[in-house]
Amino acid sequence: MLAFPSMLENPAIQAGMSVPLNSDDFDKNKEKYPHFFVFCLMQLGRSMPRPSSHWDNAKIIAEIPIEKISSITIGEILDLGFE
Repeated sequence: MLAFPSMLENPAIQAGMSVPLNSDDFDKNKEKYPHFFVFCLMQLGRSMPRPSSHWDNAKIIAEIPIEKISSITIGEILDLGFE
């Protein structure tokens, strides 16, 4: 389980997401960094089936088109393979 947004910075950056300078305030920057915001909401505080799940999950979130990221549902994200 990952508890802090800063723990998700490297996977997000490697996947191609923009990350705020102060990632712990990810919720204050949701309009400017929507992919990172969704990634944090989906990943933080949840168990992971594998130690590297957050790296794969970052790629899934990063591939969601910008026009869909604000309206995508949790179910749709899970259907994309999010663990």
